[in-house]
Amino acid sequence: MLTRGAQTTLNDLRWHWSDAYDIDCRDGVWLAAPKTDPFAIISRDNSGELREAIIDDYAKRAGRRTAGGCST
Repeated sequence: MLTRGAQTTLNDLRWHWSDAYDIDCRDGVWLAAPKTDPFAIISRDNSGELREAIIDDYAKRAGRRTAGGCST
């Protein structure tokens, strides 16, 4: 069971990122799985590190989505 603070943080991460990631905290490990690649699990020891990892991963995935696209 999560502490109130951890649950609040988990809810916040889900609020901001649930369109792109499944996010959870299990046994003190913070986890995120991109919905486009659910086997690419991101795990960190705390919520702040997970948030930064999600931001980084999202940016890298955005770069892959736009690479090779048509220019105007």
